[in-house]
Amino acid sequence: MRRVGALGLVAALAAILVSPLPAHAEDASGAVTYNAGNGYSFEKLSHPTVGTSQPDGIVDYQGNGAVAVPGADGNTANNEGDRGQSYTWAAASYGDWLYVGTCYAAMGNTLTLMNGTLGDSFDAETMRLTLEAMFNGTFFYGQQKEDGTADKDSGGILVKINTKTGETKLLLSDSLNGVAPLFRNAVSYKGKLYFCGSVRTNGGKSGLPAVYEIDPKTDDWKVVYQGLSSMQDYGAAYKQGISTGIRGMCVHDGQLVISNVGKDTNGNFVSTILTSSDPSKGQDSFTEIANSETLFNYPAIRYQDSIYGGAIWDMVSYNGHLYATICTGTPENAPDDNSMQSFAMVRGDKNADGSYTWTPIVGDKADGAKYCFGIDPARTRSGAANLIVYNDYLYIGEYNDEEIALERILFNKSNTEEGGKSGMGGVDCSFVNANLEQSVNIYRMDKDENMELVVGDSTDMFPEGGISGLASGFGRNENQYIWRMQKFDGKLYIGTFDTASLLEPIGQFSNGDIIDMTPEEWNSQVQRLRDLLDHLLDKKSPDDPIVPVNTLADDDSNEAVEVDDEKTEVAKGFGDLSDALDEAAGDLCDQAATMSADVEDDAAYVQKIDSEIAYFKSFADQYQDMLDSYESLKQQYEDAYGTELPGDIQDALDKLLSAENLKKLQSVLTCMYYLRDAERGFDMYVTEDGVNFTTLTTNGFNDPYNHGLRTFAVTNQGLCLGTANPFYGCQVWIQRKENSENPIDPGAPDPTKPTDPSQPGGGNQPGGSQTGGNDQSSSTATTVSTTTKKTPKDGSLPHAGDSTLTLVLGLLVAAAAVLGIALALRKRSRC
Repeated sequence: MRRVGALGLVAALAAILVSPLPAHAEDASGAVTYNAGNGYSFEKLSHPTVGTSQPDGIVDYQGNGAVAVPGADGNTANNEGDRGQSYTWAAASYGDWLYVGTCYAAMGNTLTLMNGTLGDSFDAETMRLTLEAMFNGTFFYGQQKEDGTADKDSGGILVKINTKTGETKLLLSDSLNGVAPLFRNAVSYKGKLYFCGSVRTNGGKSGLPAVYEIDPKTDDWKVVYQGLSSMQDYGAAYKQGISTGIRGMCVHDGQLVISNVGKDTNGNFVSTILTSSDPSKGQDSFTEIANSETLFNYPAIRYQDSIYGGAIWDMVSYNGHLYATICTGTPENAPDDNSMQSFAMVRGDKNADGSYTWTPIVGDKADGAKYCFGIDPARTRSGAANLIVYNDYLYIGEYNDEEIALERILFNKSNTEEGGKSGMGGVDCSFVNANLEQSVNIYRMDKDENMELVVGDSTDMFPEGGISGLASGFGRNENQYIWRMQKFDGKLYIGTFDTASLLEPIGQFSNGDIIDMTPEEWNSQVQRLRDLLDHLLDKKSPDDPIVPVNTLADDDSNEAVEVDDEKTEVAKGFGDLSDALDEAAGDLCDQAATMSADVEDDAAYVQKIDSEIAYFKSFADQYQDMLDSYESLKQQYEDAYGTELPGDIQDALDKLLSAENLKKLQSVLTCMYYLRDAERGFDMYVTEDGVNFTTLTTNGFNDPYNHGLRTFAVTNQGLCLGTANPFYGCQVWIQRKENSENPIDPGAPDPTKPTDPSQPGGGNQPGGSQTGGNDQSSSTATTVSTTTKKTPKDGSLPHAGDSTLTLVLGLLVAAAAVLGIALALRKRSRC
């Protein structure tokens, strides 16, 4: 018998969201492998003999902030991993070597940002305990010593891995040389590797936007460009909440092109694009070719903006032009409370003197843009877009804004605390629901800048839907980023971010969490209301008592009877509402007990989730009825007594019943409908023609904690990919060249027809098997899913325009935890 308690619904959701994971067995080399079917197989490079859903992070944590590569002399924790290395955030190659920069403690950094910069407030220990409870101890929120006390975090790193021999070498880390990089992008240029991002040095608390050069022949490194180079500029930028996490970088017209943060002639902080033909010469070799003003003031550069101020998001050289996608959303230009302005894309044309002329392609039509923000006016969720050139087309993959969605779930933005801070416990899923309803598209643009929808739902702009025949998100609502795309072996590979891993604990909320009230608090408030009503029955309010029907004043007076009838109806209405509130208190208590009930076996978890959904729906309907009754009673009282309901009674009822709480209840219910059919773990697809896709995985290589495929790079040995895993640390895999061909399958579908991405290879192929690891036996698993937009099993998933989805929601993210935070720790036992 197992206790569900604070962790029960996590396991329950896991049982229905994740395909059965195959056991691991060692292959000839002892490495973990994943067989995607159709001739595609992948081999684990980072901690190669350690199975999935176990600590990885490429390096091993030594304690006191130090890390070491596996097998290194003096490594005191060999193969134990570093769970804090959350994302492979940037990757580049040189011969057999793969260079990888990591993002450290991705969700911890996000929460720290919320607490310090975005106007939210929480107690760090409460947050840690809540995350541990809701994610069953799998969520990483900081290093700990064996005694449970906090240890020093290691910070981001840069490592290189020999994809032929497996040798790993640490190049940059705080413990090695005082450099803790958070590199977000990398490119090769003139035999050197260039990494960009926010870099913290010499124990500093915050990073500066910088571009580092690595010489792969010697592994020497140096800073070639740094924004906000003076402490005065940095201090001013910090106070204004300017984002330093630069990302956009490419090679165009024989030059290295970078993005950064700088100041204009008026002293304002701006986003910049710069070029250099010889970046090894350093800062002075770079020339600014664009800034916020010349980019139509599109770039959003503050942390409070879309994608935390993503600014110049991605850049690519195509058809002799430089194209850049830009994050534009700010609180000031937000279309509504549940949306941010979508991405823009501009074209840069180089002039004879080296300057650039910029033209908006996607943006404000008043600026001459051919397409509106986000390309399609029906699409409102993507704050950014990623780019790649394939088969003479520019492919554009959407990237939904999960950061704001996460914040709305974690913090109560409608109820600020002293000092303007938002306290924990928002549990508002309306923003993330809107994202889930509108999962990501892929477009492609030809050389004449005509747009075509490749993967996506039909809209007025694209009435036939995508030319692939595939719905948005490849038919999976949980796909929220087209995170990376890569050409290899003549094919285009696509990796996604899957939000289901982070949203998994949403079902763990009780209705008491959502309405911000424990059963005890609800009972107390109901009792206070009853006392007030008793007082109202005994006293004249304002001039006449509320009397029961058997004490009518004058049977012969029609007028008196009419007035007393009105007052009697008011009394009866208050009595009925009081009884309903009492019943609701009992229901809250019952649900709280169910949340900690014993469950006999795994099969019971599935039934438990369906019962939770049913309970949320029942309570929401009950809450709606009580709210309607309350609104009706206010009018009845005014009609009967000629004055408003007394303020103290209104105050008591307002604490129990509000439209805002009803919206939250409905939004969580909607989110649970989406998640009931979700499958955790990133998706990966491949196409040989840019239109017909084959599925390689829909469950993160059978690892539900691999919520994103973040990086690709091609070495002499094959296609390498890096995962995003904020639970156990990132992983690195390789598809070796000999395993990259797609053999002829006599049972394969007609290649001229769209391939069903939910069935690998379009036929009855295995959904992916995994081998390798420690002390396990071999097995295979089959991915089972549908190709079309998913709906709840009862077909009741609301769509835009339905009353339930007027609370269109907003996760996560990407991001990190969809929690009611401290609310999950509230006591529920004294019912």
